[in-house]
Amino acid sequence: MHAPIFIVGYMGSGKSTVGRKMADVLGWRFIDTDFFIENRFRKRVADIFRDEGEAVFRRRERVVIEELSGMEDAIIATGGGLPCHSDNMTLMNEAGLTLYLEVSDEVLAVRLELCKRTRPKVKDKTGEELLSHIREEMAFRGDIYRRAKVIVNSDKLVDEEDDRQLVTRIVADLRAKGYLPQAIQP
Repeated sequence: MHAPIFIVGYMGSGKSTVGRKMADVLGWRFIDTDFFIENRFRKRVADIFRDEGEAVFRRRERVVIEELSGMEDAIIATGGGLPCHSDNMTLMNEAGLTLYLEVSDEVLAVRLELCKRTRPKVKDKTGEELLSHIREEMAFRGDIYRRAKVIVNSDKLVDEEDDRQLVTRIVADLRAKGYLPQAIQP
């Protein structure tokens, strides 16, 4: 049994995509904290923000991350803001391995432009507004994300093959650094 791996990064960095694939490769559970919160509280994240406010959502995130911190053999993709509140980054670093998927602001803007209608914080922003918003948020969040034990650039995630190659490289690197056991040979 192994401590959880928490994947952190800004929205659009590939946390859920990479997390699912890592869980498949390792034979571990995959948990997305936003979906976990939605199931636990029977309400969509956007609706919690709208109806109850960000403070309520952040308290719920803290409760959930405390619970998930004790889980073994799990890959946990966090919401983009989760590491930045309630000293959650420290909690995750103490409970397991933290992995930051770092992406340039410009690549994030391109990715988020394609799916912004499902992202309440950026759905009304376009072009330079969106890039400016990302830069502003990353000026604060970047330092927190960089407290992760492992940092991996995920600028090049474009298709399934890119995802597979990145996950293969991450798992190999984590094994080489002793964070994961060596693969069992048949």
